[in-house]
Amino acid sequence: MTLDLASFAFGCNLIEGTGTPPWGTALGQQKPDYTFTHEGYKELLASMVYNAVPLKQVYLPIGRGGNIVSGQEDTNIQLASVFYNVFVNGKKINKPFTMIIYKEDSPSHSGRRHLKYNPKTSFRQKDGFVCTNEDFLNEVHKTFSLSVDACWFVYKIDASIQTELHLSAIFVDKQHSVSYPDSRSRKQAWQQLIELDK
Repeated sequence: MTLDLASFAFGCNLIEGTGTPPWGTALGQQKPDYTFTHEGYKELLASMVYNAVPLKQVYLPIGRGGNIVSGQEDTNIQLASVFYNVFVNGKKINKPFTMIIYKEDSPSHSGRRHLKYNPKTSFRQKDGFVCTNEDFLNEVHKTFSLSVDACWFVYKIDASIQTELHLSAIFVDKQHSVSYPDSRSRKQAWQQLIELDK
């Protein structure tokens, strides 16, 4: 399943506009029901159900202030899944990764569901051990020898094997952040990189 471009991105700056990633991709855009239409959603949902965990054990930031809530507190968190066999560009990452299905309740898009993958999402196991998506991302940095400032992004998630999650990433610059004039310029540059990666 392709992700909204720049929704899962690091180390890029925009000279004009804001470059903060939304950390999510809408699974359907058609009003009024917002049914699932995003290509690849069937495999994704089957895999997420297979890897589902109790909502009360998952925490994620919601809204612009980034208020951390649990799946038990926020009824808009509809499904939470933790993947232990995660690969980035075919390389195994030895940390788990958590994804959420979240139902939007804003007046303009009430009912639209998003796949969420915020770095601050955490999963608290029954033994009290906490694993976060930040832990996973730190492990990606180690695996691919990325600096803290590295510019990279994930553009695709493959969940066709229910016990595995495969992320397709582009490493724009492994050592430095990259600046773009605006979001349109970044989109054009990154789409060219994705085409070269196919």
